[in-house]
Amino acid sequence: MFRKRARTTLSRAEMVRQRRQTKQATAVKPSRTHKRRSTAAASPPASVVVSRYGMGQAVASASAPRPRVAGARRLRVSRRGYTEVVASVPLPALGWRWLSLTLASLTLFLLAALWFAPFFRVDVPQVQGVRYLPAGEVAVALPVRNRPVVALNPARLAADLQASFPAVADVRVRVGFPNRVAVVVQERQPVLAWRAVSRTWWIDAHGLAFTPPVTKTPPGLQVVQADVFPQAATKVRTGLWQVLSPQQVQSLQALSRAVPQGTPLVFSARYGLGWQAPEGWQVFVGREMTGLPQRLALYQAIAQWLRKEGVRPAMIDLASLRTPYYRLKMEP
Repeated sequence: MFRKRARTTLSRAEMVRQRRQTKQATAVKPSRTHKRRSTAAASPPASVVVSRYGMGQAVASASAPRPRVAGARRLRVSRRGYTEVVASVPLPALGWRWLSLTLASLTLFLLAALWFAPFFRVDVPQVQGVRYLPAGEVAVALPVRNRPVVALNPARLAADLQASFPAVADVRVRVGFPNRVAVVVQERQPVLAWRAVSRTWWIDAHGLAFTPPVTKTPPGLQVVQADVFPQAATKVRTGLWQVLSPQQVQSLQALSRAVPQGTPLVFSARYGLGWQAPEGWQVFVGREMTGLPQRLALYQAIAQWLRKEGVRPAMIDLASLRTPYYRLKMEP
């Protein structure tokens, strides 16, 4: 009879089983200290995967490390030669947004302080450069009392002040911290005083007439006694008129120097400008007053002839150098 032949070859499953038992028998068991130190860092052993296509090694996914909190402060304690983390205190992460919020808050606080704090509110402005205008009236005319200094507009204040006082030629307003307002005023300097219809106007070198800021006429100011206010006067703005041209003002000044000191000048709507002679008559040289030296020389000749003849006229008209004349009675 045939005996059954012993099987000398192993199947694939038996070979895998035998190899696994061999690895387990020869594996070295780690010590407790080594196991404690390597447990946290070492990844679990990869398992062997058997499939119909052969053996393979599976990739073991290691557990993801615990993320570290940004800006966290760790507290470490030394124990028996090694350091152990016992606590972790998170710290706030300050970025550019926090910085922007801080700057915006400071800006709002500063604006509120500038607007509402009494330290930045104007008390009394300082007025400089006034000679005829009272400094107190100028200060009262400025609407700056108890107002925040950041709310003031120097250009607007200067324009309003110049419109309120016709005697002011130029004004500058300076605003400074914390609550300072300085006003520098340049007044119109009068060269003539025009008196007509129980009123008086001052006239500057440009021929502009304005209401005097004071009732007392400055000493040495030449007075023009007129019957009416010039009809040819042009209104520049409220309280300011263009009465004479700059050339006429210069001629009047020259005329006041030519006549005896203290002789009043006169103005007539019909005859123009002239002066009141000591003999009692009035002398007119017209409106343009050109050729003033020739007219004065002509007057001296006429006045000498009148004294010689004993004639006392009411007026002498020298508006025309070719046809001067005199009248015994003033015509209206």
